[in-house]
Amino acid sequence: MNYKEHYRIDALEFDYWGDDQLSAAETRRNQTVFDLCGIKPGDKVLDIGSGRGWFSLKAAELGAEVTALDLSEENLQKIKSINSKIITIYGDACDVPVSDEQFDLIVALEVLEHIVEPKTAVLNWKSLLKPGGKILVTVPYKEQIRYSLCIHCNQKTPVNAHLHSFDKEALLRLFNHSGYWVKDTELFMHKLLATLRITPLIRKLPYQYWSFLDNLCGIFSKKYSFIAVTAVLKK
Repeated sequence: MNYKEHYRIDALEFDYWGDDQLSAAETRRNQTVFDLCGIKPGDKVLDIGSGRGWFSLKAAELGAEVTALDLSEENLQKIKSINSKIITIYGDACDVPVSDEQFDLIVALEVLEHIVEPKTAVLNWKSLLKPGGKILVTVPYKEQIRYSLCIHCNQKTPVNAHLHSFDKEALLRLFNHSGYWVKDTELFMHKLLATLRITPLIRKLPYQYWSFLDNLCGIFSKKYSFIAVTAVLKK
């Protein structure tokens, strides 16, 4: 089975849209992403690997002109049914079928770890950025990729279809060698908060309070679950 077929079937077999799908931790991850983006009304935004569309829908709500790209027509149809103003495109992150448009912001949120050749994707995005535009990428941080034995093909299969593990240095190499300048990196979602189950307990607190605690944990260790990279094109 090729990866395009995998993600088509994945969207059909699993419900990512139910009201009970968004945990307290996912809510904080989403808030962190928007805090890093700084979206302004009128910004042209490309959401690569849009999945269940949470980013596309929120960005459109904030006044951005959003294009959602995904390998699941099912997901894209659901995004369109919720907000018809969002442009939806079936396409591959390594070969984005948008040749005549450029964007102020491109996001790829927990996408690169799924791609067979991440550098091919990152290179492909360069022509899609406006002058002065930026890319925001998030991936699991120093993930220990786990495998299971597929019951159908009896081959080792990575859990969650994660093919790569990234640390800060690997991401810097990837973007610097692909013609980008990395403006910032940010670690978030400290594992201590998850271990102590603090995030669900304070889910009603304003984001700023949770973010303060998340950063505070980083003083003692860098055991975070995610890393974000903001990059622009080299001049």
